[in-house]
Amino acid sequence: MSALHTRRQLLSMLGATVAWSGVAAATPNSPSETGGSTATPTAAPTDPDQPIGTHRTSGVTPARAGYNADESPPEAAVSRQWCVGTDAANRQSEVAVVDGTVLSATPEGLRALDARTGERQWRARIDGGPPTVRDGRVYVGTGDAVSCLGDDSGRELWTRRLSRVTAEPLLLDVDGQGLTVFTAAKRMDEDGATTGAVLHALDAETGETAYRIQGDTDSIYGTLAGRGTHVYGGTTAGTVIAFDVEARGVAWKVDLGEYVNSVAVTGETVFAGSHTGVVAALDRTTGEERWRTTLEGDDVEVRARPAVTADTVYVAATDGNLYAFDRETGAERWRFDGGARLSQRPAVVGADAPSVVFGSDAGNVFSVDGSGDMQWTHQLRDRVNTPPVVVDGIVYVGDDTGRLYALANAESNPGSDGASCRTPTKTAERERRDTDGDGVVNRRDYAPRDAAVQSEHDHRNSVRRSANEDEGAGFLLGTGVGAGASLLGVGLGYLLWGRSDE
Repeated sequence: MSALHTRRQLLSMLGATVAWSGVAAATPNSPSETGGSTATPTAAPTDPDQPIGTHRTSGVTPARAGYNADESPPEAAVSRQWCVGTDAANRQSEVAVVDGTVLSATPEGLRALDARTGERQWRARIDGGPPTVRDGRVYVGTGDAVSCLGDDSGRELWTRRLSRVTAEPLLLDVDGQGLTVFTAAKRMDEDGATTGAVLHALDAETGETAYRIQGDTDSIYGTLAGRGTHVYGGTTAGTVIAFDVEARGVAWKVDLGEYVNSVAVTGETVFAGSHTGVVAALDRTTGEERWRTTLEGDDVEVRARPAVTADTVYVAATDGNLYAFDRETGAERWRFDGGARLSQRPAVVGADAPSVVFGSDAGNVFSVDGSGDMQWTHQLRDRVNTPPVVVDGIVYVGDDTGRLYALANAESNPGSDGASCRTPTKTAERERRDTDGDGVVNRRDYAPRDAAVQSEHDHRNSVRRSANEDEGAGFLLGTGVGAGASLLGVGLGYLLWGRSDE
């Protein structure tokens, strides 16, 4: 074959290639493809550092026993993995941890933080208590309402206004009849005086009231607990109250002396402590006393509910001691001196050799083993004001400065103890204002400046319309570019062919 023919063939191929590129530019992508890629999608690799554990609600489960056998704490000394501050100190709630996100309630609002870095993902302007996460929703109680938010954005899905709400929401599926949100509020007369308590049962999907149960008792404070067909709470009068939600009435009440701040429940027993230093175990269905003990010393109070494992009840007290009692008899097994008042409930993790993690008013966070021997301690800036939460070997805990800390094993964690505690930027705030004047507040506005889009459903339809319009425009644009490129390719090939003949 002559060199001339070879050159002609190569130049023809070059012109055809340019022309084919023009045709390809005019061809729209398949609807199932994204980003213009024609490669077969592959599953994203699993990140070994991404948290896989969960802590969906205060006390781990609706029974509020505070024990998670599937988790384990750092086994050695800890250091700070990250620290996030707020502009409002002194009050924050126990956190929830789900799918690598930490949900933390403060007076500034409900924050969603990355569990590994502490970076803010979103914030909702709602001043509430401990969040509970279920089926992609976050349930939070405030002073006069219960709110349900989307866990991916913090957008409000519904809010149910009530009278003075006193107990944090409890999500309970009563004998498979569907998920219900229970909360307690004050019952008040026309003059505003408290006349009792009311247990509200709300539909978890809509927030509508399903029914109410009147309780002839003082206000129910703290976190409700639930098991089977019963809901339990502690009152300011020092009683433990049990509601039979199937029978729509009060099942029983037992007096423990003064102020019971929530309870823990097992299959057969309710455990509670009071401000008079009483710790008691009560039959779950009848209220019959199984055992009762009173802590020694003057003015010793139990301000937090116990944590319960298969054989031990752990109680934090204001005398600075963590007590371990035999679950069946109430006999004291040991006590650990934390050096300062203990106001927050302990967290127990681990199956074979449980560890107890708790904090003191002196700012110490402790971990002790099942025999009461200290494993490690870590000093925070101020008084520990949230119950510790342990997920994937990381301890999440807050103090009175408004800081939330993530504490991890010091040997494998570079730590940031010497660094300042950052305050998240305010760019992700969900404000109550209606900036664009379309009648929807910013945090619920799925499409600002578009009055036709008022809901997530409208938003999705709008996105589909935009995608179809973009596809059509893209095709026309691609056709024009492709045609031009094709003509250029043909012309270039003809010119080069002619030059080869010369």
